[in-house]
Amino acid sequence: MDKKQEILEAAFELFSKKGDHLSMSELAGAVGIKTPSLYSHFSGKDQILELMVHEEIGRYFDCLDTEIQAAESMSCKDAMKSLYLFVMAYFSDLRRLRFWRLIPLISNEALRVKCSSLIARQDEIYNKRMRRCFQKGVESGELRPGISENALYLYLVMIQGILDGMLLYPKNTGESKLAENVFEAYWESVCATSR
Repeated sequence: MDKKQEILEAAFELFSKKGDHLSMSELAGAVGIKTPSLYSHFSGKDQILELMVHEEIGRYFDCLDTEIQAAESMSCKDAMKSLYLFVMAYFSDLRRLRFWRLIPLISNEALRVKCSSLIARQDEIYNKRMRRCFQKGVESGELRPGISENALYLYLVMIQGILDGMLLYPKNTGESKLAENVFEAYWESVCATSR
């Protein structure tokens, strides 16, 4: 691994603990170099943060894209559950979860907006694909007649709620069972018939 990548990985670790309050000296210490040496690789902390956030966003959405492609041939329920469980598994690494929750708290407004915009663009692609899955469920009769797209928004909010619970209660050993039970309760409320 080259030094630049090592710095970005160390920045990820520090950011997941401290947000953008990490210092350049801490970062230099984490990779075993002197602080001025960081500037031979990057223009400053904001560039490091931007590249690190961009890298993590890309990693997550690349993995999600693979999951979505695999889910396209599944029933609506199986696709929604598969994607839901993928998100739970991806963020079971609490460093990642803390990392993502700290992005909106970046103090440099221009950097925060840039990172948030990148996430929003990727989310829009994901949400369009989820709408197609949901519509497929309506058309196939898997979802109850007359269901509104608001049920899809409930699904997305449900995911955020479980992730917040994972962050607040990291030692909860039953969280995967809880996540599955929450999905099943959601599905019972939207499916055409109990299956």
